[in-house]
Amino acid sequence: MKDKTMSQVNSLPSQSLSKRADGGPPSPERVWWKEPYVWMVISGPLSAVIACGITAAYILQGTDAVVSEEDYRQGIAIMREVKTAQPPMQPSHTARNHSATGGQTDAKP
Repeated sequence: MKDKTMSQVNSLPSQSLSKRADGGPPSPERVWWKEPYVWMVISGPLSAVIACGITAAYILQGTDAVVSEEDYRQGIAIMREVKTAQPPMQPSHTARNHSATGGQTDAKP
């Protein structure tokens, strides 16, 4: 049997059976799409490709609208009002501090 030629080796039937770890009879190999680890490995890059496609769809819808000059001026005016307004939480901070000190006020010399 040592004198096998390459044609005889290539003509041997392929073995699709693997030996079991416990020494029992060989069992057929599982196909790749039935293995959970394969899908776990595929799911990461696949989710990135899907997210990229969704992002590209948003980008290709068109450009954003330009803010008009009037809206810009109104925004600047609102920001000026907000900066000069009294903080909305001032009464709650005063009450919290009042209850924490037991109603005592600081004595000024």
